[in-house]
Amino acid sequence: MKQPVAPSKIGGFTLVELMIAMVLGLIVIGAVLALSLSMIRANSDTISSTRLTQELRATSAAVTSELQRAGGVANPFDLAAAATMGDIDDDTAGCIIYTYSFQNGANVETVEQAISRSGNAIYVGDACGSGGQKLSSDNVSITGLTFNRGGRTITMTLRGELKLNKGETVSREYSQTVFAPGLSTGT
Repeated sequence: MKQPVAPSKIGGFTLVELMIAMVLGLIVIGAVLALSLSMIRANSDTISSTRLTQELRATSAAVTSELQRAGGVANPFDLAAAATMGDIDDDTAGCIIYTYSFQNGANVETVEQAISRSGNAIYVGDACGSGGQKLSSDNVSITGLTFNRGGRTITMTLRGELKLNKGETVSREYSQTVFAPGLSTGT
């Protein structure tokens, strides 16, 4: 007669082992989630900083194209006209006034323009702070604009801010030197 064999221990995990594994798994998942959120936040800040720099560059390019007209004359061989056009006025902080002339049909027209910061934007118009055509984006607050002239070059410095989520801001400063061939070499 055969004797019944006692069942051997069946392989598997105990309840305590499963609970420990679950806790360790949750800790690992939590660490990975925290790292992922931190990377997403840092990436968002980097994208915002890049966007601000691009906006400042675009505004600077618009101002540069305007400033390159400074002192320009319709007929560069007319030395008397060229001598009267080569002056700019940068005595007002955050503003520069310049003149240029151009051929309009049979007439030569002279234009006086001002580039200035008004509020949180940059405008080109008839006078400092008078508004005119807006050169900067609505997305960026321009917090500073300076001009430094040296001969035929003008170094322009823009400072701007971009609002981020949760009320934070990112600030940048961007400088560009503009060569205006029509300007006189004096300062």
